[in-house]
Amino acid sequence: MIPRIFLSAMLALILSGCLYEPIHQGNRLDGNKINLIKEGDTQFTIEETLGTPALQSVLHPNRATYYEEYEDEDSGALIKRGVEVTYDGARRATAIRRFGFETKKHAKENEE
Repeated sequence: MIPRIFLSAMLALILSGCLYEPIHQGNRLDGNKINLIKEGDTQFTIEETLGTPALQSVLHPNRATYYEEYEDEDSGALIKRGVEVTYDGARRATAIRRFGFETKKHAKENEE
């Protein structure tokens, strides 16, 4: 009985190593949520919508960067995209810079 349990456990471990999980670094950014944030929103509102920023610089304490990097399953290309939010002294967004979100949209338009 013990050999069967041992064999089953070993087989499960070996097969679990065959699963491919793409590496995703940084925040998981949803394009719909990215479009919800706007200038004038508080830092609390933005962090509630997007989560904790991946990067916060000591040199730029009023700037927060949400960044993600992953391999596109369809094309195999490395996708890098993010949002950089600049806050004023009252912790309200004064500037929002989005980058990398247009790439997939333009790729789909070119296919049609």
